[in-house]
Amino acid sequence: MKNTRSAAATKQRTFEERLAQRLRSRKISDAKLRARQAQGKIRRFVNTNFFKAETVASLSLRRGECNRCGACCELVFKCPFLKKNSDGSSTCGIYENRPNSCRLFPIEPRDIMEVRGTCSYYFIEKPVRLGKAS
Repeated sequence: MKNTRSAAATKQRTFEERLAQRLRSRKISDAKLRARQAQGKIRRFVNTNFFKAETVASLSLRRGECNRCGACCELVFKCPFLKKNSDGSSTCGIYENRPNSCRLFPIEPRDIMEVRGTCSYYFIEKPVRLGKAS
C-alpha cells in the first residue's frame, strides 16, 4: 500500500516540479563536465610540457584532421583568441604561436569526451607496423 501511494505521488508531481528536477539534473551534469574539462586542461598542460615521450606515443594513435569547429577552444571557458567565422568554422588568432596543449589537442581519446561538439579526430588501438617484405 505504501508503494502505491509513493507511485501515485510521483505521477502527480506538477510540471514545474518535474522541470525543476530536470534543471537541477542538467546543472549537476554540466558541473561534472566542467570539472572533467578543467582536469583535462591541467593534465594536457602537464603531459605536453613534462611527459613529452608519452605524449608523442599517444599522438601516434591519433587519426583524422581538424574540422575547425572550435569546440576544443571552448573547454571550461572560451579562448579569447578564438574567432568564429560566418560559415561556422573557427580561426585561431594566435595560430602560429599557440601553446602546445592547443596545438596537439586531442592527445588521448578521453580528450574528445570533454568536447561539446563534433571532433573529427579519432584514435586507433595500436599503431600500424610496416613489416619487411619477404
